[in-house]
Amino acid sequence: MRELPLLEVLAENLAARVSGRRIESILIRQPALLQTSAPTPESFAGEFLSLPGRVGKYLVLETESRRAIVIHLMRAGRILVVAAPERAAALPRQLSARVAFDDGTRLELVEHGKEKRARLWLVEDSSDLAELQRLGPDPSRGELSHERFRAALDGASRRLKTFLTDQRAIAGIGNGLSDEILYEARLSPMRLTGSLTEAEARAMHAALLAVVTTQTEKLRQSAQGELPQKEPREHYIVHDHAGAKCPRCAATIARVSFTDHELFYCPGCQTGGKLMQDRRLSKLLK
Repeated sequence: MRELPLLEVLAENLAARVSGRRIESILIRQPALLQTSAPTPESFAGEFLSLPGRVGKYLVLETESRRAIVIHLMRAGRILVVAAPERAAALPRQLSARVAFDDGTRLELVEHGKEKRARLWLVEDSSDLAELQRLGPDPSRGELSHERFRAALDGASRRLKTFLTDQRAIAGIGNGLSDEILYEARLSPMRLTGSLTEAEARAMHAALLAVVTTQTEKLRQSAQGELPQKEPREHYIVHDHAGAKCPRCAATIARVSFTDHELFYCPGCQTGGKLMQDRRLSKLLK
């Protein structure tokens, strides 16, 4: 799924393209996309967009009247801004939603592939949306002090990887960032939250803040004002780099596959040289 750095840079670069524009219409082409029944898409006609923003993994397009279009891109959703066409054309097959502006420019939400998992809410005030109210502190907004981080760690016993990707604990962290954070902190993804010493907890908190800041800045520079469309594999050290050599210890970066995701780690830096069992692969070999 899209993570904090990509959505932060997407919101920033989207601002130059759509802020201040007047909405002419909102088209919902994928029926399962819209999660609210009121206000209606038609009622947004005439509204002016203010600055786009990000809340956790949600993109928030707020109007000057504080009404908002809230979007969760999930895995495959992409945001495009398209110039006014010279002549009418058929709707693209992958189009899930479109916001048309009075100058002909269009903001489009597209999803490639058969699974359409993106979600969109139309709300009178985004602060009232339950999905946003349930989010934990945002590490890029100065909301995650060490004390708050430690309290979240101690809240329930679970794997560090699971803890980091729980949006109710910390907003905006996903599969890629969590791998990078644990690598930076030299901690095993399978360690339990309650097993960390105070020194390890402080190191993990510092690593989290550093990785979020570094990854956001790297993407901001590489995007060069364009709308980023995919997670930046090239900016990661361990995530999605199985088989590469660790730049710290030269061990081979390893992978563990699960049904719906994979985790990547350095055995030399994070697990004392031990390889974690890949249960999915083991089952396939039986």
